[in-house]
Amino acid sequence: MLPRSSWDGWFQPAIRLINRLKYPQKFALLSFVLLLPLALALYLLLSEIQGQINFAAKELDGLHYLQALERFQQAVLSLPPQASASNINAERLAAWQDLKQAEQTWGPSLKTEARFQALGQYGPQSTSAPLAKGPLLAALARLRTQVGDQSNLILDPDLDSYYLMDAILLRLPGIQVDLAAVVDLTPEGHLSPLQRAQLVTWGERIEQANQALQTYTTVAFEHNRDGQLRPRLESPLQAFGEELDQVTLPLARFADPQDTPSLPALKRQALQALRSSFPVWQKTSTELEHLLQKRIQRFRYRQWSLSLFVLFTLAMALYLFIGFYRSVMQTVESLSQAARRMVDGTQTQGVQLQTQDEMAMVIHSFNTVADALRLAEAKYRSIVENAVEGIYQTTVTGQYLMANPMLAQIYGYDSPTELIEHLSNIETQLYVNPERRQDFIQLMAEQGKVWGFESEVYRKDGSTLWISEAARAIYDPQGQLLGFEGTVVDITRRKQDEGEIARLTQQLQDENLRMSAELSVTRRLQSMLMPSEEELSRVADLDIAGFIEPAAEVGGDYYDIQQAHGRVRISIGDVTGHGLESSLVMIMAQTAVRTLLANGETDPARLLNAVNQTIYENTRRMGSYKNMTLALLEYEAGLLRLSGQHEELIIVRANGEAEQIDTFDLGFPLGLELDISRFVAEAQIQFFPGDIAVLYTDGITEAMNPAKEQYGLARIQKVVVAHRQQSATQIRQALIDDLKSWIHTQRVFDDITLLVLKQL
Repeated sequence: MLPRSSWDGWFQPAIRLINRLKYPQKFALLSFVLLLPLALALYLLLSEIQGQINFAAKELDGLHYLQALERFQQAVLSLPPQASASNINAERLAAWQDLKQAEQTWGPSLKTEARFQALGQYGPQSTSAPLAKGPLLAALARLRTQVGDQSNLILDPDLDSYYLMDAILLRLPGIQVDLAAVVDLTPEGHLSPLQRAQLVTWGERIEQANQALQTYTTVAFEHNRDGQLRPRLESPLQAFGEELDQVTLPLARFADPQDTPSLPALKRQALQALRSSFPVWQKTSTELEHLLQKRIQRFRYRQWSLSLFVLFTLAMALYLFIGFYRSVMQTVESLSQAARRMVDGTQTQGVQLQTQDEMAMVIHSFNTVADALRLAEAKYRSIVENAVEGIYQTTVTGQYLMANPMLAQIYGYDSPTELIEHLSNIETQLYVNPERRQDFIQLMAEQGKVWGFESEVYRKDGSTLWISEAARAIYDPQGQLLGFEGTVVDITRRKQDEGEIARLTQQLQDENLRMSAELSVTRRLQSMLMPSEEELSRVADLDIAGFIEPAAEVGGDYYDIQQAHGRVRISIGDVTGHGLESSLVMIMAQTAVRTLLANGETDPARLLNAVNQTIYENTRRMGSYKNMTLALLEYEAGLLRLSGQHEELIIVRANGEAEQIDTFDLGFPLGLELDISRFVAEAQIQFFPGDIAVLYTDGITEAMNPAKEQYGLARIQKVVVAHRQQSATQIRQALIDDLKSWIHTQRVFDDITLLVLKQL
């Protein structure tokens, strides 16, 4: 769970917006925000219901069109044989006019124009031309299919209405066409095998359609919510089904060539079933129409119910919103009046309102604040009267309006009243330098306040003291400057202390100059002890270049080179830390090494142990615990002998191969133990022409760039390998340049020492 501060951060934009609005605007905004999703949800819900109404209404349009189609099909299929030609034409034309009227009414929405025109090509509107019954029935079937597809009938969502649609759109029209085909069959003599096969086929189709009709209508009865379909349709459908059975049973016998049922009787039975199909179709259509109308009524009832409920809810919400708003505004007005009375000093009791909501907490808090303010006023008076600082209010022209007892005490008066009466012009009577008052007023005009404004002022007895003022300007509601108020502190003692500090500071600066001069002399002495370039150039068989740079005025790194009797002895060391103390230990080590080598001491163990004892005893005498690493490198006739513990020795061969010689097991840090001879060992390295040896201190490998990454051994090797064909001086310079680039602006924390040897 997020902490409270995190939640507050999330809601800051909303809080800032609400805080900028007045209560009517807040209620209007909240009402809009709440009503917007409600209106959207209501719109979507009503739109969905209206969509269902429109869906069912389009089904009704299709049903009405199908009713006209069915009347026309009845006129085409079921004319009585004894009817006159004029009556036949009149009935057919009347049905055609009804269908034409249906096309004009519902055809555009059902997109039946093309199918209707195709139907008209077969002359149903003619009174003289004979009907092409087969093509006409096929055109009627296509038109019926178009109506079913476009009127949503085939997509009906309820099982009862869906299966009634199936009956009037598919099953009954198909049965009628097949029955009419049986009735119209007129064989010449005996039935041909093809005619017998047609009769069997019609019988099978009628039987399948009858079974589907009975099964599906049963499902419709079972899923009819008001239970009205079964009593209205079950009997007519069962009776019609039995009539169809009277037709399909003889038709099935035609499958046996030896069996020949009476064709005239069969045709009479088929004609009777055909005539019965039309009332069944009409009753089924009527019930389907009732179902669709009821569905539309239910949806409209839902629309009105939902709308009335929402309107009632909105009315209640508006009523409560207005009551809530009036309640809040009454509380706010009561608090405003109480605040004005509090300012006037006439509010002596807490605010009382008949409310138990969160506003009661506000009122309680207001009363608490009011009580606290009354107490705070009393405490303020006590604080002002007993403050350890002088507190005042003055006019712009320099008269005191208010002063506390401490201010009177600071200035040497017996009471604030005496101070106010005596000091009528601050500029001339208070300030030793009258211009300080003008400086005070100018700062107030520019900044509106002053802090730490120090001045020398007069006391009542004429003596002087130093004060520090902190004050601010006082303005009226129109922004006009009325005066100043602030505090005064006696800083006479501090001013005296500042004079003493200034004297001591000057003395310290003089001492620093003296110490700086001594350090400069020490640094020059230290640099004089390092081998010169001329001394390095005289070393036989080796090209040597060195570099040393202390991190402070003086450092604790050193290297030295001595040559005698064909041997070159090189020493390099690093004292812990840097500065004057480290440089003294370095000088001790350098002096001891040169002395021992000059007196013929060549054994590394004895030499390093003797230097160690000197440093150990001297640092203890100094009360210091400095220690150092020291490595001795001796070169003679292509052989390097290395002893003593220091950084790793880097060897870069002429072919670019690099080696690292670890010195950890070759010695021990000097100054930690009195006797280190048992730790000293020696390593020998073959040194060929073109080979390079690099000695260094950890000031190089541990130097950091601005990203706090160390320079490291790998970078030294990379630079040396890249410049191995150059002289020792050039290699040294390349290393130093790369190191400086690496360090960049980062501060150097340790001494840097580098020694490059290359065999000629």
